Amino acid sequence: MLSYLDIKNLKPKDKTYTVTDAPGLYLRVWPSGKKVWIINKSINGKRVVKQLGAWPDLPAKDARALWEVCVNEGKAEATGAFTFGGIYRDWIELKKTQIKNWKDIDERISKYLLPDFDSMALAGISPPALIKVLNEKLGARGKFETVKRVCGYVKEMEIFAVNSGRINMLRFQGIDKVFPKPSSKMQHRPSIEPSKLPEVLKALHAASITAPGTWDAVLIGFYTLLRPAEYCAMEWSWIDEVTKIVTVPAEVMKMKRPHTVPITPQLMTIFERRPRVNPFVLASPGVRDSHISTAAAELFFRRHGLRDILVPHGIRAIGRTWMAENGIDDKVAELCIAHSVGTQTVQAYDRADLLEQRREAMSRWCSFVESCLK
Repeated sequence: MLSYLDIKNLKPKDKTYTVTDAPGLYLRVWPSGKKVWIINKSINGKRVVKQLGAWPDLPAKDARALWEVCVNEGKAEATGAFTFGGIYRDWIELKKTQIKNWKDIDERISKYLLPDFDSMALAGISPPALIKVLNEKLGARGKFETVKRVCGYVKEMEIFAVNSGRINMLRFQGIDKVFPKPSSKMQHRPSIEPSKLPEVLKALHAASITAPGTWDAVLIGFYTLLRPAEYCAMEWSWIDEVTKIVTVPAEVMKMKRPHTVPITPQLMTIFERRPRVNPFVLASPGVRDSHISTAAAELFFRRHGLRDILVPHGIRAIGRTWMAENGIDDKVAELCIAHSVGTQTVQAYDRADLLEQRREAMSRWCSFVESCLK
């Protein structure tokens, strides 16, 4: 490859001549002294000749990046291995062996990015193009938490692409920084006061006959106070009917540490009536060996008049508020909703999960929810 000094020292001659920088990438020097980057390369049997730009306006580093894009696009047309979709599908197959909630990743990428970028070479997608799509589909709707998650998936996938030899450089590692940070107001999920819960549950229960599986998911959300992604992925093997606890693995929990949930009589009733058709308590009715989508309950709420009033994640806020109003110790209440308590140092030394205190608190809370249903 040519260094800056190599290029600077190239002198014009009576006739135009070229100097090789990389296979198929040349710097053409004109008698006038002008130096122009060109591609002249056979890719999959097709001759590609393209003028990229003049040096020094187009530095060697950028010329090589454009050359890489051109080469990878040609390979992608032939094999699909270098396309966004091809790389994504290889990456998600790897994720399936590493994490349990990979379906949430697949759902978001398939919905927000694959329609625009599936067949495009990853090396040919510019950060501004990716940011534009995310802004149009998510930013304009205020879904900044989803934007952050999708950006994280793309950055991880890009690292996989570099390490597997599909691309030679990282370009998406800072894309999440261009999106505005949500204000504390924007971060709050729609929720209601505990006093309004009887009215809301009455409306939802009346509609439950059309979606019994989703209704069970809603009730499990109330009776566990887990996050939607955590209770939707719940497996039968996590349930211990002897000790009456559900142990959620660290890889499923947002806080990345195991969490135990006391099984109340109300929650056990749900478990007893659920069919055991696959490893998941909330088995998907349409996808074999899968659990229901985390969006199912949210759509259920929207369809029955609760848009901008309550979302599944807001159930946790109702439970936490009710506990504060009913004298539950703050630390016990925070542990009931799987929040971290105290500084990192405190968390490192204080490993108590206050299971018995949480069992009593959850029993009282579930009894309140049951009374609202009645």
